[in-house]
Amino acid sequence: MKTILFVDDHEVLARLSCDIIEMNGYHAISAYSGPDALAKFDAGEIDLVVTDFRMDGMDGAELAKHLRERRPNVPVIIVTGYGKLDQIKDMVVLSKDSLFPDLLEEIKQILGEGEPQSDEVAHAS
Repeated sequence: MKTILFVDDHEVLARLSCDIIEMNGYHAISAYSGPDALAKFDAGEIDLVVTDFRMDGMDGAELAKHLRERRPNVPVIIVTGYGKLDQIKDMVVLSKDSLFPDLLEEIKQILGEGEPQSDEVAHAS
């Protein structure tokens, strides 16, 4: 099962997002700051990171830079509630306004999966 680190300084949003990610067949870990995210990233095998752009202390772009110094191939998705981020060139940037299901589609594409593998994924019509 792929592991996704979701970083947002709004703990409720981070926890709810992790719940949605897990309901779609992934393992999700939440972090509430850049330093918290780096510690969790270093402590385990993370397949993809989703981070808020605007956070106190270390923003999402700075966090992504530190993550890529540790593992250059780690995919990073940045989410923002502040419109387009023209300074972000080499990462997927999504608006918080339409985070789900857009985020789930990006995760599937980046991780190279048509559908995540889980017995509990309910896509029945």
